[in-house]
Amino acid sequence: RAHFVSTLVALRRADDPQPLVAVGRWPGEILHAPRGAGGFGYDPLMGIPELGRSVAELDAATKNAHSHRARAAAQMVTLLREVWGL
Repeated sequence: RAHFVSTLVALRRADDPQPLVAVGRWPGEILHAPRGAGGFGYDPLMGIPELGRSVAELDAATKNAHSHRARAAAQMVTLLREVWGL
């Protein structure tokens, strides 16, 4: 098993006593051989069981909707609204 992980931190100022931290985890599995031609880095070696494909086999819209970055961004939006009232 493996995960792609993305962390976002929001500060109102350098000494912000209440920074917001959002972590997006995209679970998958390490494949035995690369699959797909898209993406970069480890994308051909990261299989996403819930989608039945490697990250390199996903179109941009699907990747952007499910990725660790998308999950961290969605969590950050929630935190900004709930904690900071934005």
